[in-house]
Amino acid sequence: MNALSGVLFLLTTFMMLALRQVQAVLHAYVAQALLLTVSTVLLAIGLHSTELAFVALITLVAKPLIVPWLISRLLGAGLRAKREVQAVLNVTISLTIALGISVVAYFLAWPLLQGSDGIVRVNLPIGLDVLLLGMVMLAIRREALPQLMGLMVIDNGAFFAGIAITTSSALVEFAAALEGVMVVMIVALLTRTIAKFVGNTEVGSLAALKERGAP
Repeated sequence: MNALSGVLFLLTTFMMLALRQVQAVLHAYVAQALLLTVSTVLLAIGLHSTELAFVALITLVAKPLIVPWLISRLLGAGLRAKREVQAVLNVTISLTIALGISVVAYFLAWPLLQGSDGIVRVNLPIGLDVLLLGMVMLAIRREALPQLMGLMVIDNGAFFAGIAITTSSALVEFAAALEGVMVVMIVALLTRTIAKFVGNTEVGSLAALKERGAP
């Protein structure tokens, strides 16, 4: 079951790379966060860990609930349901690069999988893959909100790998979840301000404005 949730977790990342509507990307992120929660619950049951169960509860509240709510409240329907998101690469090239990165991620994780248990063999390569794909999403998207989603995907990938190999306390995870929520709130507020004064949230427009304003 954890392997199945891991595969679906990875597929949601590919969906986020392929989708071009902000609202659809946000929905895919929510699905990914829910699958992350499911994986954490499965590990808590399999390992009989009360701490992991608490981490799963934190994850459920912070990622698929608070983060989308903050984005919805701070940005509003106008920015979330806007035109197609501008990207540096088209869908075909983006997915081809993503497939290549998936192969690279597996080979990078391979030395760490020797002698590991089944949980690590599932979570570590998938988590590393999602983390790298989040970096790709951050690099190829031109607008602030999809780039924010890229940051959150990086966080999800690190979390998915980390729950299988870390021994840190649930208190540390609680602090990390709060930090993630704060990052979302700050970036969302900045995005709303940019849209108000610039007229759009395309990051490239900011560079152009800076160049035009330079002496």
